[in-house]
Amino acid sequence: MTTAITSGSQPAARAARETAAGLIPARPLAAQAHALRAAAAFIEQAGIAGLSLTIGAGQITIQVPVHLAGPAARTAAVAVLAAAAGGQPSRNTAPGSRTYGWVSAEGQVAGHAVRIFTAIEETTP
Repeated sequence: MTTAITSGSQPAARAARETAAGLIPARPLAAQAHALRAAAAFIEQAGIAGLSLTIGAGQITIQVPVHLAGPAARTAAVAVLAAAAGGQPSRNTAPGSRTYGWVSAEGQVAGHAVRIFTAIEETTP
């Protein structure tokens, strides 16, 4: 079900807020907002422009997109971010994996789990 909200339509706006409030309890929403602010501060401090940031499923996900630089520079960016989050980067070497060759790391940002990754195009063995 989709609710259209137009400016000046107070009943529709109120109904949308009530529906959203019923679907998303305030506590998880507050945690998500905290994670978003923490992640924004983290990437700002890192000084790497163009990162992709997602908050969801109890985790912050930071992607170093392919269009930012070559594989070596993106791998270095993952390593820098991983070190700041208390993690270690590693390359996926599982044959047949759709993420074969990708570099990723896990760590913590302001008490939130974080996954940092970049796609590296390699041929699966």
